[in-house]
Amino acid sequence: MHRQYSMANKLPALVLSACLILGLFSWIVLYSHAASVSKETLQEKGELTISQLVELVRAPLFNNDTISIQVALQKVTEDPSIISASVEDVDGQLVAQSKKSPLEEVVAKNFSRNIVFQDTLAGKVLLTINSRPIEKRFNQVVRNWLLLWVLFSGACTYATFKFAEQLSRRIRLLTKRLPGGSDNIVDEIVALETRLQPLLAKGNDEELPETHYYCSLVTATIKNRQRLESQLNRQNMTLLLEKIDYCTLRTLELYGGKRIEGSNGCINFYIRSTQLSKQHLLVCMMAIYSLQQLLEKLSEQTGIDLEIVWTLCSENLPAAPLFQYHEGLDKLKGQAAVLAEQLEDGAIGIQSREYDIEQLSSIARFLPFSEDCFVLQGFPEGRQLLLEKQIQHLASICF
Repeated sequence: MHRQYSMANKLPALVLSACLILGLFSWIVLYSHAASVSKETLQEKGELTISQLVELVRAPLFNNDTISIQVALQKVTEDPSIISASVEDVDGQLVAQSKKSPLEEVVAKNFSRNIVFQDTLAGKVLLTINSRPIEKRFNQVVRNWLLLWVLFSGACTYATFKFAEQLSRRIRLLTKRLPGGSDNIVDEIVALETRLQPLLAKGNDEELPETHYYCSLVTATIKNRQRLESQLNRQNMTLLLEKIDYCTLRTLELYGGKRIEGSNGCINFYIRSTQLSKQHLLVCMMAIYSLQQLLEKLSEQTGIDLEIVWTLCSENLPAAPLFQYHEGLDKLKGQAAVLAEQLEDGAIGIQSREYDIEQLSSIARFLPFSEDCFVLQGFPEGRQLLLEKQIQHLASICF
């Protein structure tokens, strides 16, 4: 069924239907409320008027002052909505009456009230009110709302029609540029889906690469971050973090790492390769050591003590799907956080399940720390000299 109608017709029809439903339910609620309020207003007006009239005619009735009673009744009937007002004695005999002939349709509402003088019944006041003027006043509110609703519904429907017509035209132009046939389909979305389906099918048939990366996550945890925030003002703290970030980025440019988001007080970046090798771990350790020395120079220049713990955690991570890759990085972040809690200030810890300490001794000197975890002690002399030159180069750029 949805293939038989264009979007330029369906959207305005949908909006108009919604406006009609809204208008119907709103009218029911508003009309019911207006009727209830008009009845309450009529009752209040009748009770208030007859109470005032009883007070006005009580003394003249006791004194048999018919003229005063007549004047009071005529004054009351000056109100356009009051048809008649009359006073009867105890025996039900008419004492005085003021009555007028209404010029419009009448829906009479009668009120009566006993006249009591010193706990003695002296007579009765009768009042007839035309409810039509009050009802018309409240019905006018409903009519005004209906007029606004008609204008609003018309404007919304027209605006939707113009928008849907323009959107339909743009989708049809886009559909015509795609390969395939959908000339007999009126619905623009269905026609576009028909043209796109072959292209999407081809894309889904292609196999995703099953490449895995050996990813090493480096985490620098600033253990005295909270103390620094309390000692430094916001401007100095921001300047310090900017310098740390700049040193980190320059180091990553040298070693091919990539910065990722870290938690509060942590700097995270990773270096990855297509396969596990000790050479890869060596590059990671050199990057950590170079950045560590660079931040120590920054600490000396600024006079700000930085207590940083360094960790290296590695894992084979799938390149696709992407969410599994990020899940793997989050897992490494958790391992790094646990290891950082155990290490002392300035230590560089590496977690390696693939190599033991003897195998790692070919790239650097380590001390065992815990199961599958080792702490860096230093590098061979030749490697250390190369690192010193790289650190000097980085320091000349950063400072």
